[in-house]
Amino acid sequence: MQEFLPIAMKGCLPDKVSLAISDLCCFFKELCGKVLNESNLEHLEHQVALTLCQLEQIFPPSFFTVMVHLVIHLAHEARVGGPVHYRWMYPIERFLLTLKSFVRNRAHPEGSIAEGYLAHECLIFCSRYLSRVETHFNQFARNDDSCFVENVSVLNPRGRPLGRKKQVGFNVKKRKRASRISLDKKALVQAHRYVLFNSNNVDHFRKAHTDLIKRQNRRLSPYEVDKIHSKEFPDWFRERVARLEEQDSTLVANDIKWLARGPLEIVRRYSRYIVNGVRFHTKTRERCLKTQNSGIVVTVKTLSYASSRDKNPKEGEIHYYGALTDIIQLDYSGKYKAILFKCDWVDINRGCKIDNFGMTLVNFNYLQHTGNDICDDPFVFASQAKKVFYVENKTQNGWLVVVHAKIRDVYDMGDEQSNDTDQGNEQVLQEINHNDLIRPEADDSDDIIEVTIPMENILPHDKDDNYIDDDESDADFF
Repeated sequence: MQEFLPIAMKGCLPDKVSLAISDLCCFFKELCGKVLNESNLEHLEHQVALTLCQLEQIFPPSFFTVMVHLVIHLAHEARVGGPVHYRWMYPIERFLLTLKSFVRNRAHPEGSIAEGYLAHECLIFCSRYLSRVETHFNQFARNDDSCFVENVSVLNPRGRPLGRKKQVGFNVKKRKRASRISLDKKALVQAHRYVLFNSNNVDHFRKAHTDLIKRQNRRLSPYEVDKIHSKEFPDWFRERVARLEEQDSTLVANDIKWLARGPLEIVRRYSRYIVNGVRFHTKTRERCLKTQNSGIVVTVKTLSYASSRDKNPKEGEIHYYGALTDIIQLDYSGKYKAILFKCDWVDINRGCKIDNFGMTLVNFNYLQHTGNDICDDPFVFASQAKKVFYVENKTQNGWLVVVHAKIRDVYDMGDEQSNDTDQGNEQVLQEINHNDLIRPEADDSDDIIEVTIPMENILPHDKDDNYIDDDESDADFF
């Protein structure tokens, strides 16, 4: 409700009313998050007071009961008690519904609940000793992609496709998991270039090629240098590595050799894929479905050019919104494999904007490129994609409201600074001698721990360091 209510009110109510209710929905959305930041809670506590003042100017006094006033104290309560998921009543209500389902004899509901609960506990106890049987304790999540992969990287991705793997002797009403196709030369070059540009082992080759372009023509602008570099780098990289191999250079590692040779023309195509605990479908796959799983957002750090003549590009984080159109798997001669998503990307200048409610709107009538040019970049790694939903906006035709998906069982444990602090604490623990962590008075041979404590630390004494008798102290107490 807190996600879609502000979207539904747009255009139906005056902007003053919609903005106040939207602020209240944003307050509950932040408050009910899985991760709470103390500084954000202080801001929410100050902001909700202003929101209630705006609501007092709109609604009659009878609307503001004690329950509405308690909203002011929710941010402070969350700051003291922690996330609300551990304190609200939804789990209790769901459990009461489970107990209610145990009732078979309405004349004796308590006895039915007791027998049903006892049978349920017995089944749970027995299921712990069942092997090769899917139970509540060993079943996988719906969007599970935790297959064991050693040295996970962009060329050794974590994830799994969906569908029927092979014929099992009888007809299964599932789509085939993959189909092999021959990728056209232009799309193959675009996909291979993206893999090279996002591989850390190729960074020094990219820098050398960029310096070569600048030396050949010093009058080129940074935009023109990047365009030539994007178009000519794959061929230059293959020839450069071939010359280094002939010279037996130590700069050429095994992964560099396989990347320089390029991928095979035959690729695998998927229509559904699960990665990072999220399910993705292509637009063609969900054409006849009521669900939506094709929305993608990618956050990148890139150089932004105002025009082709801009000589001072700005570097920053940019959010690219798109729709998934194809899923392919590049095969580098069987040594490395890369899963790539091909998307229709919205133009961030003409097809993306933020309205006065703070919502992000996108329009797929304005695309970043069509993908027909060899310099276009329609591919991203599957591991880089994050899921979003596009909600239709009734007030503006063609514009869709972006709603970011919340991934289950994934928590934001802090920013880079806190991660660095945790790593520093781990290094400090590694420097501690393990003998310092073991109590010397403990004997590992038996379970008895001998502790020697001086009596003066236990018996009470007065100001003159004289011990006080227990009887005297009890008398003084009473």
